[in-house]
Amino acid sequence: MRIISLFTKISTTRKVLLIAGLFTLLISTCVIFPVEYSKASLIEEFGYTYLTLAIALFLLMFGLMGRHTFRGLLFLALSSIIGAIFFYVAFPVSLFTVFIAIWLGIPSGIITALIFMIVNFYFFRDAKKHKLLKQIVVYLVILFIVSILFAYGGDWIYEITEYFKHL
Repeated sequence: MRIISLFTKISTTRKVLLIAGLFTLLISTCVIFPVEYSKASLIEEFGYTYLTLAIALFLLMFGLMGRHTFRGLLFLALSSIIGAIFFYVAFPVSLFTVFIAIWLGIPSGIITALIFMIVNFYFFRDAKKHKLLKQIVVYLVILFIVSILFAYGGDWIYEITEYFKHL
């Protein structure tokens, strides 16, 4: 019920942008990605998928955040930098530390920021006491969980499949 009451307060322009963002997201995931997946052999060949996902993200952010969209984009950029720094510090000094920080840190920072914006909207909207401290703690917990999944997620899937093969 809370979501429906929020959409009644949004202007018509923002509603149109939300609908356009949702349609762009659906087209990207249900049409463009399967077509490119059938033809691609490398991750770099998904150019149109990435482009339409970025357009959908910007449309949805503008539709949801309105005049605070620039603040959300700055938070995404800052979070990607924090994610890269986190991976740079987490892995010992080696030949590929910078590559790991860029390859894993930036996407994990962006996903952390998107999840945090949703959590912040639903749980901290009405908070009065210690709001900033709670937000920082929740952001760091989300960053930690997302970073672990990015760093070791593929290995977990491999280990689970190997475990079930040997049963």
